[in-house]
Amino acid sequence: MKKGGSFFWGVILGTMAGLIVGIILAPRKEEKIKNILGKKTEELRDNLQEISKKIGKKVHKIKSDFEAKWKKNKIEKIDKVEDELGT
Repeated sequence: MKKGGSFFWGVILGTMAGLIVGIILAPRKEEKIKNILGKKTEELRDNLQEISKKIGKKVHKIKSDFEAKWKKNKIEKIDKVEDELGT
């Protein structure tokens, strides 16, 4: 009977101790996960900002090239009309 009773109390006390330790350690794990996710989120945000800057530079370059070609074409057309009119 003593062995059975000791086993019973050991299971009960072990379960309670396990629950208490689990409750104590749970917030720490959540904080670690939050820190890891926070760092990854910051890295992702930085990468997206860099990508958007690169895209912005390329769009600006394309726009500048288009404007330069437009002005050049416009000047050539004006020169052509002037030549045809003889002015």
